[in-house]
Amino acid sequence: MAQELSGRVSTLALTSDMARHAAKRHALIAQNVANADTPGYKARDIGSFADVFKTYATRTDGTDRIFERSDIESPNGNSVSLEDELMRGTQVQNDYNMAISIYRSTLQMMKTAVGKNL
Repeated sequence: MAQELSGRVSTLALTSDMARHAAKRHALIAQNVANADTPGYKARDIGSFADVFKTYATRTDGTDRIFERSDIESPNGNSVSLEDELMRGTQVQNDYNMAISIYRSTLQMMKTAVGKNL
């Protein structure tokens, strides 16, 4: 994560990390959908941004932990549910849009504070 966890948390860095996390999660969802018919494929995901943020201070590798979801498997061993992936994709899109909206609002407030109404 870009910001320091000790001391003040930068809103811009935090929202940038939120958007980056949503993009990573979206890529995993896309992989899951692409492999929906692959025998033995296990659906993968990363934790929510809140979970990642909470545990980041205790980790030293700086990477997101990707895990296999233990959903119900089909007879061929595949654990991808297109319905679940669609719901997760919608959630991730909403998370990304929120992060970008907060980022833009923060930038606008900073510009207004320094007197540059751009």
